[in-house]
Amino acid sequence: MRFRSIMDCFCMFLEYFAKNTSIHGIHFIGNKENPCVGRILWLIIVLFALSCSYIIIKSNWNHYIESPTVVTIKKDFRNWENPFPAATGCFLNKVDEGKAATFIETRWNISKHNEKYEYYLNFVKTVSNLTYETFHTLEKFKNDAKLNEIDFVSLITNVHPELSGTLVTFQSKVEPKWNFIMTELGLCFTLNYRFAELLSPNLILNTKPKFEVDFLKCHYLNGLCYARYDCDNNVSIAFHIHSPLEVIHATSERPLNIKTSEECEVNYKLTQTYSLEDIRYLTPNQRKCRFDDEPLTANVPVYSTSICYMECRYRLSMEMCGCKPFFYTFLDGKQCDITGLLCLAKISNLFNRTTQIRCDCAQPCNLIVYLKQVPKITEWDIEFFEQRVAFRWGLILPTTKYQRKIIFGSQELMGKHNTHMSQASVLLEYWDILNL
Repeated sequence: MRFRSIMDCFCMFLEYFAKNTSIHGIHFIGNKENPCVGRILWLIIVLFALSCSYIIIKSNWNHYIESPTVVTIKKDFRNWENPFPAATGCFLNKVDEGKAATFIETRWNISKHNEKYEYYLNFVKTVSNLTYETFHTLEKFKNDAKLNEIDFVSLITNVHPELSGTLVTFQSKVEPKWNFIMTELGLCFTLNYRFAELLSPNLILNTKPKFEVDFLKCHYLNGLCYARYDCDNNVSIAFHIHSPLEVIHATSERPLNIKTSEECEVNYKLTQTYSLEDIRYLTPNQRKCRFDDEPLTANVPVYSTSICYMECRYRLSMEMCGCKPFFYTFLDGKQCDITGLLCLAKISNLFNRTTQIRCDCAQPCNLIVYLKQVPKITEWDIEFFEQRVAFRWGLILPTTKYQRKIIFGSQELMGKHNTHMSQASVLLEYWDILNL
């Protein structure tokens, strides 16, 4: 009985609402004096109008969710401050034998005259040049329990050759400086990489690195935009040129290998896509990109495509072998010993395939790409130049850039919704007039 009384009250309310509402068409449905056929016809008309509005509004909502931004071309190049390319150099042989001898004697009390010295020197060289592709070279040391106690990062940094030579850039008032970073290609040194402190081999976990220092920029009117490094060491160096917001990793493009007594000069053409700040309120899925201060996890305070790939390989390492390679000084977890690295060697083919490691890394909202031009290499084989490595890289200033901005934001969405609802109202009003 109580349920029936509630239903009666509800029906009375609907009848009262239908008679007194100003919504077009509804009062014809609720008017009992109208023929039943007419009331049914009006019900169909109202439902049809509402269905059309719903379909169009849903289409606009999907448009807002999936593609609210657009990329446009910008040509006001005379006012641009262009990001200068970052450079990361890696010695092809990362061991200074004098430092290695000191380390071996300090750590194992083995001098050069000891018959085991070559064994330990071979171990030091193997560890210093480890990458995902060379983990298998530790196979010959797997039965030596003493070597599992070694801190690989400490070993690598203690035997790495010193950086000497002259580094200059187009900004004469700023003293340029190389920063050591630990990468998936081993210990390297970098210039103009914004997040170098995050990858420092001396980083203390759970501390917040500082990224206030901005990268070098070159104004369009600066006709000489370059950097040059003259190295006095009798070594060969692999140089990677990349975005100041990215870092080299296991699947980076092949570097420029500059051998002793060679001088290399190469220019790079800049292609840049930047995003306006007003797209920040959109989700990364909507704008299909991430800003560098929108990290994927709490472990890393920044986002870049290269760091995202590194995090994917880190997760795979932890899942498959229960430890992380020593490359990832900025990530938590147990560091792999020799046994762990040999475990990774068995699945090393997976680390070069981002699809197999379930790695879905969004494009950065500020995308900077440098296209290498034909390099000019000069070989010096007389006097002073025999023991010298020189590398000069320059920037070809662009006249076109790409800008990502909002084309269909929340304001446009609300405006469209109001328009469609008004159109449905007009349709019902038209039928009202016909009925009268």
